[in-house]
Amino acid sequence: MRISETGKPKPRPSSNSSNRAFTLIELLVVIVILGITLGYVGPRLFTGFTTSAMDEATRDIQTLAQYARSSAVTQHKPYYIRFDIEHSLIGLYPKPESSGEVELLKQKDLPQGVKLKSVKTPYQSEKVEGQADILVTPEGVVEQGAIYLEGGLGSTYTLVIKPFSGMLKVYDRYVEVWHE
Repeated sequence: MRISETGKPKPRPSSNSSNRAFTLIELLVVIVILGITLGYVGPRLFTGFTTSAMDEATRDIQTLAQYARSSAVTQHKPYYIRFDIEHSLIGLYPKPESSGEVELLKQKDLPQGVKLKSVKTPYQSEKVEGQADILVTPEGVVEQGAIYLEGGLGSTYTLVIKPFSGMLKVYDRYVEVWHE
């Protein structure tokens, strides 16, 4: 026991003092947990920002294909889905009665940052410029095709149109379809 100058015993320092601090080990554990969390969540957040436009473009193409199929069946006439590669535009028009300029019934620009890279079918060579059309028959059969979209940071989506349903099989990478 220690005695002060006044002769009274000195109080012992309590372990519950207000001067508490974190140990080095506790700080390192928190930093490691934060690092692991950011390493896991960070890339997924960043990827989400770049793929949202690609996902929107995919939905737009799927919606247009379903609308074309529905229109062809109800109107009893063939329709075409047009892909304007240079302007990144998709559209729909009925098969014209005579040759000449066609007017799109519906058209939509692809979202900002998404470009049509190319379009091909088993019956046509791959188109990397100009326009490509995919036929939808009055029976609702959609011509099989592959659409390649290019987004930010060099990402590529491959959309394969299933011939009877017109539904899309979507790949979040370049997939070679129908070797030429």
